[in-house]
Amino acid sequence: MTRTIPEADWKIYRELNPLALQRLCERILAEVRAETQKPGKTAHEKYLSVFNLVKRRDRDIARAFDDFRRSTALTQIGILHQMGLLTIEELNRFSPETRQILALFASISES
Repeated sequence: MTRTIPEADWKIYRELNPLALQRLCERILAEVRAETQKPGKTAHEKYLSVFNLVKRRDRDIARAFDDFRRSTALTQIGILHQMGLLTIEELNRFSPETRQILALFASISES
């Protein structure tokens, strides 16, 4: 059984999605900076670390932001929540029904 997101929540998600992407990209760039500043590594070792980091994190970006459709919105919001990309205030903007589904997703992922 597929649940669709209410129209009002879909509008909120469309607004928050670019903000969450910005936050994730900032987080990844901070990780890249940290990798490049590690002492005792050659430039090539740093490059390989950054390359592998970006490759890993690109999968995170794809998981959280690809397939942007109303039919996948609840799952995507759950992923953004799990990744810590939405604040409590932003989550509280969603309807009680959507928040209940997100709480269920979170409890399942914690198991």
